[in-house]
Amino acid sequence: MTGIPSQVKLSWRLRDADRAARLLITAFLLLLTAGYAIGLAFVDHTTSGTPQGIAENFRGTPENAQAAEIKYAKSSPEMFTFLHNHILSLALVYFAVGGLFYFTSSPVGFWKEFLLLEPFIAIFTTFGGIWLMRYLSEGISWVVLLSGISMIGCYLVMVLFILKELWTRR
Repeated sequence: MTGIPSQVKLSWRLRDADRAARLLITAFLLLLTAGYAIGLAFVDHTTSGTPQGIAENFRGTPENAQAAEIKYAKSSPEMFTFLHNHILSLALVYFAVGGLFYFTSSPVGFWKEFLLLEPFIAIFTTFGGIWLMRYLSEGISWVVLLSGISMIGCYLVMVLFILKELWTRR
């Protein structure tokens, strides 16, 4: 009885894609990145990119604050909708980008595995952190900020590797 080899070597890589596939993947990544950038601009607009701004966006503006804009705490239904939409959509984004990144010629090792897995951990810590920050402690906003930065960093590195692989001379 023969078994499945424990390590199957992939012979196809993104660098082997024909022009039509390279154009399709590039168009997808550029549009996805534009959408991601718009989302990040919105996050910056609503939170000022600070732990305090993140906390106020979900917990509301403190009663005695001299804020230019008063924000109210998100209700449980608002939190469920926000978390549901973001966790599902970002999981699909990172599955697609990670799936493409997997087929780059970068050898499988610590860094490739880190870049493939970290965004999923960051989704959990970012949005789990938002839930905990909303209901437990404003201080968790630092975890949300740092895990969000990690998620963005992984995205950018993977997309750049993919585009480099698709368009640099072979």
